Amino acid sequence: MDIEKSVNKSFEGKVDDDGNAKISLLLNAMPVLDDLFYIHYKVGEGTFSSVFLATLKNTTQSRNFAVKHLVPTCHPGRIERELQCLKDIGGKDHVVGLELCLRNGGSVAFVMPFMRHDRFSDYVLNMGSDEMKQYMKALLTAVARVHKFNIIHRDIKPSNFLYDRKNRRYLLVDFGLAQQYIKNEKPRDYYSKAQVTNIVKWKKSDDENKQMDKTLKNTRKQVTNKCCCFGKPKICSICLVKPLQNAPRAGTPGFRAPEVLLKHAYQTPAIDIWACGVIMLSILSGTQPFFRSPDDMTALAEITTVFGSTAIQQCAKKIGKKFICSNNTPAIDLTSLCQKLQKRNKISKIIVKNVDEDPGSKYPVEAYQLLIRLLDLDYKTRITAEQALLHPFFEN
Repeated sequence: MDIEKSVNKSFEGKVDDDGNAKISLLLNAMPVLDDLFYIHYKVGEGTFSSVFLATLKNTTQSRNFAVKHLVPTCHPGRIERELQCLKDIGGKDHVVGLELCLRNGGSVAFVMPFMRHDRFSDYVLNMGSDEMKQYMKALLTAVARVHKFNIIHRDIKPSNFLYDRKNRRYLLVDFGLAQQYIKNEKPRDYYSKAQVTNIVKWKKSDDENKQMDKTLKNTRKQVTNKCCCFGKPKICSICLVKPLQNAPRAGTPGFRAPEVLLKHAYQTPAIDIWACGVIMLSILSGTQPFFRSPDDMTALAEITTVFGSTAIQQCAKKIGKKFICSNNTPAIDLTSLCQKLQKRNKISKIIVKNVDEDPGSKYPVEAYQLLIRLLDLDYKTRITAEQALLHPFFEN
């Protein structure tokens, strides 16, 4: 959900026709909200929900609340998981808490604290070293708390990490895509329809030994044969009987980790760390968004241009995948890349007067060292949130 589109100045002139319609729909679905709150305007909208700014009725308090209305078609399991995350994790370490949960028929609404915040694009290009240090420390503190509960947020991005620049306040929001993480869980075995059909036939067969002999012969034949459909507009019989590559891929394009793009079945909280690294990369380079991938294949190509084709191939090999690239792309030094982009973007935006000043000089070398650890292609060696908080970048 993109709450970053909200306007944080005043209530005046914020309600358009679409906003009025959404508010009417909300109050019709949940009349109890009309008894408790003034619903002012819509501050954000996503695939599974809409968020509105509200204040309490019959009170002298001037507190603001964010009312998140989930679409009625949202899966009950998703709603339950998000509710559990808000109850168990929220309220501490810059993680949004829950004030109230309401349900009426098929409609569910979460009432949470509302925090005014700045848009990422307004500060990404002129954030100093100390400010970035505080920002990244708050982000990693929130992520570390989430991971302590064996939860993967799965949608870490600037619009889900609210930042009130004036008051230096931070808030991690939106657990709509959160996932339970089970340590040392082995990936499930996925079978194609053809394999499932064969398994059923074997079970129904009277002569299991003969069937197993045939299966072994077929298996040996498939092992000796090689795929002959690569680069052609067809799928060979060998590839048709291969297991389906099913893997979680929830998240926002541009922030998905390599193991997600490569459809690795066993995914860990390290995917949140990669997303934190992409945010830090945007700040150090002054580029938002850094990756503009419309799909997973383009995302892999973009990552390859930065880290090089050899590194991506090695990453894929470690998780049992094969990455084929038509060209051998060399890796780019992240430090020099960030400094060049920072200078280019500052010139184009005319944000600093002295454009000849080295833009990388305001960020210490430790910042780039942490960035490299956050953007480790290998999820097994990628730094954790707790380890990152102990990095020399956050000292002093």
